[in-house]
Amino acid sequence: MSGSELGTAPWEVDPAEYPTDASIEERARYLLRYAVLAPSSHNSQPWSFAVDGATVEVHADYSRWLEVADADRRELYLSLGCAVENLRIAAARFGLGTTVAYADGTDGSASVEGPVVTVTLDPDGRSDDGDAGLFEAITDRRTEHGAFEDRPVPDGTLARLRGLVRDPGVDLVLVEDGPRRERLAELQTLADERQMEDPAYRRELGHWVGIGALGASWLAARIGQVAVTLLDVGEREGKKNSRLVERAPVLAVLTTDGDTVAHRVKVGQAFERVMLAATLEGLAVHPMSQILERPELKAELSSLLDLGGTTPQHLFRLGFVDRDGDEGGHTPRWPVSTVLH
Repeated sequence: MSGSELGTAPWEVDPAEYPTDASIEERARYLLRYAVLAPSSHNSQPWSFAVDGATVEVHADYSRWLEVADADRRELYLSLGCAVENLRIAAARFGLGTTVAYADGTDGSASVEGPVVTVTLDPDGRSDDGDAGLFEAITDRRTEHGAFEDRPVPDGTLARLRGLVRDPGVDLVLVEDGPRRERLAELQTLADERQMEDPAYRRELGHWVGIGALGASWLAARIGQVAVTLLDVGEREGKKNSRLVERAPVLAVLTTDGDTVAHRVKVGQAFERVMLAATLEGLAVHPMSQILERPELKAELSSLLDLGGTTPQHLFRLGFVDRDGDEGGHTPRWPVSTVLH
């Protein structure tokens, strides 16, 4: 799909336009306008959808798979989970129940033939009113790449976020102590340096920068693509991101007791709930995937956090920022029409 189709217009979805009296299929298509606002690695948006009556099939678009950065497809399936959760929360907001079925049993690093997730809408089903309360944050949430303020996140807030991670086999580990944050910062430096040493990684990142997926103007995107592709800026990126990790009041890791496609999708769902709730709490969130993209550093992280037999699936920062009234812009999205089949 061409980069020219990217834009910020999809963020302007209006809940007043929900087609209350339309068929369930038309309502399902409307709800996808919220699903496509989900976060994804490099803003690759690796999803496509098929709607048949009350059934929404969520497929992986492997043409947008980050084959270098995400060699084991972990981030791809997490991204799909975020989209599924936006769809489910939006359905709850409009009084629809949902049933979610997964391509369970499939190894997490494998591709899936057919739908990865199937969401069935039920007009007479029980909607989750608690999750419906997260709906307002879908169009407000954004990823914060800057430094966080030097103030702690209240224990009550962290408890509420932890309570949103409720799928069996999925857990949220919170890191607040200085020594472990310092060590994670060192791992972040190593991860950035090793990733940026790889020309294939830089070419892949440069592609997404170049088509404007990360939100830059056309000219800035082209310049950025050339710079990322041709220059090894690993040391600079490592130092910058290391400081962000070390100074974050909270580092969070979502883990699973298995590593199937379903586990990874459920982590994406849990992360989206946490991110939306954090937005409502005035917190900023920033995924930091590089450590988990390097198997040797992922193993060190597991040891550092004493994760035992569980698998770390997603690492992110939590904290406060002073935006001083400047909320910044949203990253562009492909409209529903380009991902609906």
